[in-house]
Amino acid sequence: MFQKILVPIDGSPNSYHGLQYAVEIAKKFDAEITLIHVVEQPSYAFAPSGGSVIPAETFIEIEGFAEELLRERRDELIKREVRAKTLLKRGNPDVEILKASTGFDLIVMGSQGLSRFKRLLLGSVSNSVVQNSKVPVLIVRPE
Repeated sequence: MFQKILVPIDGSPNSYHGLQYAVEIAKKFDAEITLIHVVEQPSYAFAPSGGSVIPAETFIEIEGFAEELLRERRDELIKREVRAKTLLKRGNPDVEILKASTGFDLIVMGSQGLSRFKRLLLGSVSNSVVQNSKVPVLIVRPE
């Protein structure tokens, strides 16, 4: 049923909790997990050409931390005998997760646990993915 599972991770306890659910599903169905991390690159209206005011070097450093997170989690899965790949993207997290989800059977992600008021004002990555995904999404709530 599930052969390819996409798991967004951001280093938070909630995303790690979601990953643990994905591992159990992967073991049951002998599925492969692809870990995805999206480095958000905000743009600001007051920046030249509507671009970013954050120096490119900062993103290189952030991507280095993201690569290390992905590598650690992938190695953990391999030790647990789960096939795993990694994917690092730059952009809007929900948009990049949805783009990457093509060809997957399931997305498993941790809930951010936002209150209804915060979700109304800020939105959330998990909410956007659930609302717009063409594949099933499992949202794992914090314990």
